[in-house]
Amino acid sequence: MNLRPICLSVLVGAFAFLGCSGPTYLHGKALEQNEYRGYGEYLPERDREVLAQAAAVKDAAAVIFLQETLPEGIEMTSHMLQVKDGYSHQLLGKLAFSQGRVDSKQDLIAHVRKVAQAAGGDAAVGLFLLTPANDYTQAQAVEAVILKLDPRVRAKLRPDEATVKGSSAAPGIEQL
Repeated sequence: MNLRPICLSVLVGAFAFLGCSGPTYLHGKALEQNEYRGYGEYLPERDREVLAQAAAVKDAAAVIFLQETLPEGIEMTSHMLQVKDGYSHQLLGKLAFSQGRVDSKQDLIAHVRKVAQAAGGDAAVGLFLLTPANDYTQAQAVEAVILKLDPRVRAKLRPDEATVKGSSAAPGIEQL
């Protein structure tokens, strides 16, 4: 029995189905997940506690979210992030988050910020996954590296938070 015509018709039928279906059939679907993994020693209790604390965070607007951008002083080499000499950044952990549906990127960022704050971070470098082709303001998932920025870099990214002239930079020190 010659199976070539049968295989060819199945292949053509699949292409016809995908070609006639809307673009939603060409995208995957993210699974529901909310996973934080702190870097360093494996401490699953700590990681679960960070997520529990994040649920109670009310305002995390001070956390900086950088989309696919590494801050000054952090570089990627051989698929690893590392802090350059002369910088005091701390790489704290990684978050993978999805509610299993399409959400606004702002809602995803809000969750990343809460987790970052609960982990002791003040910034996150994030990447959105499964973004609908017709609306780039939405995505199904986000992955982010949580970090504590070197204060000098944070001051460059958020100059409005820098110490105001005349206020104390540290106890007992007055800027002129």
